Amino acid sequence: MLKKAFKKNLIAGLLVTIPAGLTYMILSFVITRVDRTMEPVIQKIFGSHGLRVLEEWHIPGMGFLLLGLFIIGVGLVGTNFIGKKVVATGEKLLHKIPVVRVIYTSIKKVVDTVSLAETASFQKMVLITYPREPLKTLGIVCCNSPSGVNTAAGEKMLNVFVPTSPNPTTGFLFMVPEKDAIAMNMSVEEGLKMIISFGMTNPETQNLKR
Repeated sequence: MLKKAFKKNLIAGLLVTIPAGLTYMILSFVITRVDRTMEPVIQKIFGSHGLRVLEEWHIPGMGFLLLGLFIIGVGLVGTNFIGKKVVATGEKLLHKIPVVRVIYTSIKKVVDTVSLAETASFQKMVLITYPREPLKTLGIVCCNSPSGVNTAAGEKMLNVFVPTSPNPTTGFLFMVPEKDAIAMNMSVEEGLKMIISFGMTNPETQNLKR
């Protein structure tokens, strides 16, 4: 009985401490590296005397804060007419450099896809047949398939992304007939949690914990 309780409490403790500890380590690593990278910028802004004061009264994340302000500033500039022209000119220049063109274009496509503001990237969770009957799997409806695909298939199709478990950043894209996609009564966030946790976390268990 004591052994069972010890094991139960140990597992419960690990489930709490491991995510919290890894989150702290990752944030600490990122903030420290950014602070070090931004030291020359901080020195130019505050001067050598100001830098000594900051070293005596060290504020973790100062470089991270300045980087965030810099990114916001770039966003403000890039959204006006002149800024857009400058960004477009810079992109044309990058596209002319062979190796840089491949890297930049690939990264930009990913960022543009994820940051689409006009339409939701992920619409809803559905259940589809995969890899064969009677097996089913969860998928995320990204959007309606292009009209050319609908015409070729002879019916309305959906672009469905099926994430892999436990890493949902990889997966497969299927074009599924709308009639064969069973809409699920769960949010995309709940569906992703279920996929990441190997099905151990689902909307029913989440509702019970609330």
